[in-house]
Formats: sequence, structure tokens, C-alpha cells
Amino acid sequence: MKRLTEKQKRILSFIRVFQFKAGCAPTVREIGQTFGIKSTNGVSCHLKAIEAKGRIKRNEFMPRGIEVLDNLRIRFCGEVH
Repeated sequence: MKRLTEKQKRILSFIRVFQFKAGCAPTVREIGQTFGIKSTNGVSCHLKAIEAKGRIKRNEFMPRGIEVLDNLRIRFCGEVH
């Protein structure tokens, strides 16, 4: 499995924690707002790279269509392990 960049790691961690807390994946817009990425295309590029590295699966036809493919556990404090 290819390594993620630091920003990709932060985005993936955000997706995991968001899913844990909200019970659903964040939208592309929510990811962009969190990371200061102004265009949805910019966020999509990051998500495509993370998907190509085998960490997520996306359904682009659903607004919250991101599935994390690894089984890391999240502690209640929001840290990813």
C-alpha cells in the first residue's frame, strides 16, 4: 500500500473522526472548509489520491459517499489508532 502525504493523512484522519462522531462521512465541502481548500475540485483531487492508495472507496454519486477501508480504531478523545 502506498504511503499517504501528511495532508492526505490529516484528511483521512478527519474523515474517520467525523464518521465516528456524526455516524456518516463528511461532504466534500465540509472537508474543504476544514482544510482551507476553496474548490471542491481540490478536495476531490486529494480524495482521488487517497482512494488510489487504497485507503478509501468513494461513491461520487452520493454526497457523503466515502468509505474508509482500513480498520483502525478511534478512541473517544478523537485520536486515531
